[in-house]
Amino acid sequence: MRVEIEILGSGTSSGIPTVGCDCWVCRSENPRNRRLRSSVLFRVQDGADEVRLLVDVTPDLRLQALRAGFSSVHAVLFTHTHADHCHGLDDLRALYWGGGRQPIPVWGYPESIARLKQSFAYVFDHEYDYKGIARLEPQVFQHQPFKVAGVTVTPIPVVHGNMRVAGFRIGDAAYITDCNAVPESSLAALKGVRLLVLDALRRAPHPTHMSLPEALATARRIGVEQVFFTHINHDIEHESVNRELPPGAALGFDRLLAALEPDGRITISERPPGPPLIA
Repeated sequence: MRVEIEILGSGTSSGIPTVGCDCWVCRSENPRNRRLRSSVLFRVQDGADEVRLLVDVTPDLRLQALRAGFSSVHAVLFTHTHADHCHGLDDLRALYWGGGRQPIPVWGYPESIARLKQSFAYVFDHEYDYKGIARLEPQVFQHQPFKVAGVTVTPIPVVHGNMRVAGFRIGDAAYITDCNAVPESSLAALKGVRLLVLDALRRAPHPTHMSLPEALATARRIGVEQVFFTHINHDIEHESVNRELPPGAALGFDRLLAALEPDGRITISERPPGPPLIA
């Protein structure tokens, strides 16, 4: 089985550059300092079939899908329902059309699905007579692994201030965003993970996110071979900070492709930038 994680967005809730900010990172011409809101796409291949699992639907979903070149997914996995992770839900209609108008399963904690139904009631209302919306199939998980299109997904509970957030493990790859603590039981569930994408907002401590030093320490405790950090704000400049990190640790960036190959190798590449999508 091949498991690939594409980082669709590596930025914090405001995105980078941040509106109204004149700092050197927001003014940087380096594309790795330009960060859409945090999301990833898992591509899981077993034989000839590829399963695409989208984690979160950010307000940047349209740009992310165009840039990554996908027009359908087999399911959406929600980490939680803060705006930067779910307010692109209406844009799922393009993926619904691209998937042959088959309802898209959306998975989340019960409280996440309840909040989505509240915020986007029209999308989940089967009596709503308008063809220009996605049709979604809400599904809930708690602590046990579940299967999506034949792929086993293990939810990893983490702490984000006063709420729980779901990380996801597929094979020996995992994605964890928006957390300030990983409980011991979740560290145990991550045993054997070799490739990890992990929240690291900034250098300084934060009440609801891991700092870069905290994220490094967490990756060491898990024992991963390669970790990429995400949900990065404009306090972190890509090239200068990346040079400080130890082997096996690096800042993530938009368009990064990291995969666990069937032969056991970890491969790292970058999607070509393509034409600019916005001026």
